[in-house]
Amino acid sequence: MSIPTGTLLVTFPAKQASQTHRLQMAPEKLPAHDVFTVFSNGGNWPTQGLSFFIGLIGSVYSMFGCDSAVHMAEEVRDADVTVPWSMILTTIANGAFGFAMVVAVVFVTPNIDEVLESPTGLLNYPYMQIFYQSTGSKGLATVLTAILILSAVFGIISALELSLATASRLIWALARDRGLPFHRQVSKVQKGSSIPIYAVVIASMTAAVIGIINFGSTAAFSVVISLSVSSLYLSYIITEAFLLYRRCTGGIRSRNPRHSMPNDGLLSPETLTWGPFHLPGAFGIAVNAFAVCFGIIVFVFSFFPTATPVEPETMNYSVLMLGAVILFATLYYVLRARREYVGPIVETTPHSVERTVVALDSK
Repeated sequence: MSIPTGTLLVTFPAKQASQTHRLQMAPEKLPAHDVFTVFSNGGNWPTQGLSFFIGLIGSVYSMFGCDSAVHMAEEVRDADVTVPWSMILTTIANGAFGFAMVVAVVFVTPNIDEVLESPTGLLNYPYMQIFYQSTGSKGLATVLTAILILSAVFGIISALELSLATASRLIWALARDRGLPFHRQVSKVQKGSSIPIYAVVIASMTAAVIGIINFGSTAAFSVVISLSVSSLYLSYIITEAFLLYRRCTGGIRSRNPRHSMPNDGLLSPETLTWGPFHLPGAFGIAVNAFAVCFGIIVFVFSFFPTATPVEPETMNYSVLMLGAVILFATLYYVLRARREYVGPIVETTPHSVERTVVALDSK
């Protein structure tokens, strides 16, 4: 991985005997020039450029997921404006705070190899060593570690709730569109609460099974979760590429109140219309093209292992898992779904989705 190295001087005021002193932390420090210009090829890759792109995946992993708001769009008021702004502001906030934290960490880590080879580093908890060597106090390092653990616990709980809500809505929406096995049962919504209970159960049970895998084999667990970057970015690339194609060919109509959705609630290429939130003209095409190119880079390098030489325990099996998922989806579509799946169904009026599905079932 490609990691800049350096240290940071951290000070805070302390009052003692009616005098103000400053407690200096992280006594070992390097010039800021080294922090932002010196890179470490920790994966032993042939070139620094290759190491940079492979190390980029770590940053990508911590930043993706802003599209979670899209999956909840059907339950958000003014979703065509609220959802895009939530995605943009979330990305900006996470990027700013994340960058500040990364800079602080690398500033107070003058020797990355020493941290990784420390007792806590060998246990995959290098941040404990960073806290200790930065403060010089085991007590203060323990307090900082406890704060980090508590933050992680609350963050994981929130992430699990959001992931469950997102996954269940995706399962329900695809089942409603007749794109999943047993779609008639999965697409049912509980009366009164309007909760897709079957979709929630499927998402919960799937997460539980994946968690159980970790008890038997950490390698198998890594194989499953390795799909996260590659599969998400493949979905991004596909949608962004089609949008870029439509932009360049003029296949999206300008926003006009007279243009309304068809009465049957089915989307078609002729009904694509710009929403109230979009970037028009050449600037929008440039941003769209950059997104496609960046997505392709991330997608390709998401299949690389983190370091060389590669062993069975360190191999990145995401390409195998993604291939298996694509093969299953293709076979299901060819054998059955192509006779049932007709495209996304949108709600144009209250309960219109239910009437549309019933109409399709009767065909």
